[in-house]
Amino acid sequence: MLNICAEPVSPWRPLFSSVLAQDCALCGHAGRELVCADCSASLIRVESACLRCAMPLTHAGTCGACRKRSPAFDKVRARFHYRFPLDRLVQRFKYAGDLALGHWLAEQLTEHVSECERPELLIAPPSTTSRLRERGFNPALEIAKVVARRLEIPCALEGLIRTRDTTPQPGLGRDARARNLEGAMHCALPLGGMNVALVDDVMTTGATANAAARVLKKAGAASVSVWVAARTP
Repeated sequence: MLNICAEPVSPWRPLFSSVLAQDCALCGHAGRELVCADCSASLIRVESACLRCAMPLTHAGTCGACRKRSPAFDKVRARFHYRFPLDRLVQRFKYAGDLALGHWLAEQLTEHVSECERPELLIAPPSTTSRLRERGFNPALEIAKVVARRLEIPCALEGLIRTRDTTPQPGLGRDARARNLEGAMHCALPLGGMNVALVDDVMTTGATANAAARVLKKAGAASVSVWVAARTP
């Protein structure tokens, strides 16, 4: 299912945020932002990183791991390094259902990728049935929908579907993560020649992105970029 040019962001949101005081999600300081300016400035942005997988580098280029493994995705753009205190925001969004923080992460990612070449379609990795039942939402899709609205790019609500449930990825090593995802996703969309961006919350080993990109290219995608709110260092 495609969500073409999803509903625009409400014009009342900036007004409400400027009038209603709220505590910063990190320091608790009362203000008008979900994450205050000081706390936002303390979060470590991804600056110099591998152009293929967004792992930190001392200079822009491609890391040895990418040259050796040649992942199925073509490039990665990540907004933050996944470390303290950003991990608290992500965990509160994913495991406590704080959708407002998910929206904030999506806004940060949108700002980061706004100058990138625009893909023709955004797709989010699918959650397992058990995760959807537990959370009630797919964190990656929540981020993707906001980015799609902001950049006016179509978002495929079910661009990738799960063919089977898998063991949760946290706690698994790189090779185990890759094996865990083999044959676990399917794309029924005709993507012939399309440039696609896969949107996710956190990229760890890249196993999910790699498995998804492989499926998307099998469906005809010409290129697959990965846009993530955070990248593990």
